[in-house]
Amino acid sequence: MSTENIIHLNHLQFDNTRFWAYFLSINYPCAVLEESDCSMPDFVGQVLPVDTQWIDCFTQYYDGVFEESDGYLEHPTTLLADLSPTEHFKIEFHPGDTIFYINDEEIGCTGPHWELWKIPYQKIKEVLVQNDGAVLFQLLLPMAALEPDDTSHLKPILEKQFSELGFTEPVLAQMIDCLVSGLIKTE
Repeated sequence: MSTENIIHLNHLQFDNTRFWAYFLSINYPCAVLEESDCSMPDFVGQVLPVDTQWIDCFTQYYDGVFEESDGYLEHPTTLLADLSPTEHFKIEFHPGDTIFYINDEEIGCTGPHWELWKIPYQKIKEVLVQNDGAVLFQLLLPMAALEPDDTSHLKPILEKQFSELGFTEPVLAQMIDCLVSGLIKTE
């Protein structure tokens, strides 16, 4: 793996609004608020600037990447982090997909052939006690398998974290409901 494309959690704190606008916009393919037919990009774009030039640079997009390799790169921008002393987390940010790994085993992705609902929410919330736990929690959340009973615990966490990103009412509540809708497994 090329070390020049490696990023760490300290690059992705909540003050990096370009990253979070990108991440929240693309990693919840099943999140739709039915009453308004709005998806995550609709809500994110109301508050955070979606900087396509920055996104292209971050994902290493170039004209022809989809024709040449279906949007996948040999050396994508890659986040490396530890979930525990024995669990290592990795996310590959390709122009056409975001792929999630634990201990180098692919657990899911959010691109056009998404594989979601891979980690029980109860396991994901355990990272909140770590240093940088809030950021790690957000990065794992697209892979969460949420049970309806989990929403009462998740919503206050999202409210606090999204408030740090600058979201306020009424967009904040709508965005949280939208995101939660995408974490409950559909058949």
